[in-house]
Amino acid sequence: ETPLGRTSEVLRVYREQQAKSFRPLWHQGRASMKNLTLSLDISTTATGWAVFHGSDLVQSGVLKHKSKSFFERGRFMASELRAIQSRALHKYDCHFESIVVEKNSVMGPNQQSMISIGIVTGIILGRLIADNVYFVNVSTWRKYWKFSYKDRSKKSMKLQAVAKVSDKFDLNVKDDEADAILIGSYFVNHGQEFGNLESHKVS
Repeated sequence: ETPLGRTSEVLRVYREQQAKSFRPLWHQGRASMKNLTLSLDISTTATGWAVFHGSDLVQSGVLKHKSKSFFERGRFMASELRAIQSRALHKYDCHFESIVVEKNSVMGPNQQSMISIGIVTGIILGRLIADNVYFVNVSTWRKYWKFSYKDRSKKSMKLQAVAKVSDKFDLNVKDDEADAILIGSYFVNHGQEFGNLESHKVS
């Protein structure tokens, strides 16, 4: 083999190694880019929400309105959540990949409660922006956070949620906000890949 042939072979191997070691910058950016996730604990009276940048909790809160009409409360919450999304998009310069919603199984004296919360959920999701919407059963995210079911009362579930957020995130929040934080944290750290969640493509 001639020296020129050996040199060509060395160059070929070198280029292959370079190609494996160094991805194009756009590919590296997409692989490491953190997207936004909005998690929601929706009800007709108050909606807890949390925004995650990658797996980091960056903001959370609760939305309420004094209107006696559940429809007007839903419209208010939808508008406020859209504004929250807009501010996050501007701040972090990336898109909302996911919206995560607790899947409600309301047990009321009649079907009106289920109908109302379904309408409010539709109003809210209709105003928001994301690539996908995921629905998480309450039992799924509570199992992930190791809730105790010795006392199955609503009060016990609320107290446990608040305590877990205080312990994990060092935050003092109300139960609606705590639920949204725990739902979102479950999703960004575990549920998206392993939870076999119900999902719908938005865009």
